[in-house]
Amino acid sequence: LTRRAPAGLMWLRHGGGGLRHMCERGDGLSRYGWLMHDGENFGVQEIRDEGLVLRTEFVKQPGGDHGGDWSWRVTARTEGNGPAPLLSLFFYVATDGQGTLRPVLENGTRLAAVEGTAQELGDFTVTFLPPTGEGGEGPKYASYNFLAAGVPGLHRLTDLVRHSLREGPVFSPPGRPRRRYFGVSGTGALPGEPPQGQLLLHQVTLEAPAVLEVALE
Repeated sequence: LTRRAPAGLMWLRHGGGGLRHMCERGDGLSRYGWLMHDGENFGVQEIRDEGLVLRTEFVKQPGGDHGGDWSWRVTARTEGNGPAPLLSLFFYVATDGQGTLRPVLENGTRLAAVEGTAQELGDFTVTFLPPTGEGGEGPKYASYNFLAAGVPGLHRLTDLVRHSLREGPVFSPPGRPRRRYFGVSGTGALPGEPPQGQLLLHQVTLEAPAVLEVALE
């Protein structure tokens, strides 16, 4: 969003690989970077992580109360044969000490939206749409977890999420084997580090391929 209320994505392949956030050379990613963009109104990025391909598409629409509304689409798919690995995508909104965030929950576990106020945005709403299949298919089965936490600084976001992960939630699609996965707890903090801002995080656990969309208004 802005430096006052950043939004981002983390991901975790259960059964292989750790929690990913920043794309760095030491992470062993085979490829990452922008495929195309104009620096302001749209962009397409692709990340390849050991057989997992994440494609993110960003489109900004003119108008609105804060310089334009935008939508963000993430397409997850896998390469190669074999069963689809269980994948968690973590969408988050955070503040660095200025502004406020309020969760909008659906069924007590799915973070449907974040309503917030930030100095550079004013009032805003970030909406997390339910996942669908690739190619315009219908709804995709997923399990949901959310995290509301105080964060000591934006540089500690990855550590905070990693600290909040617990093995215990069960992914149980109809007619398919049940599988345990690592999910964030409802609330959390880093011990001994006073919070400076807020973090609201939406965890979606599913099998690729899948498409997820986020909208800012």
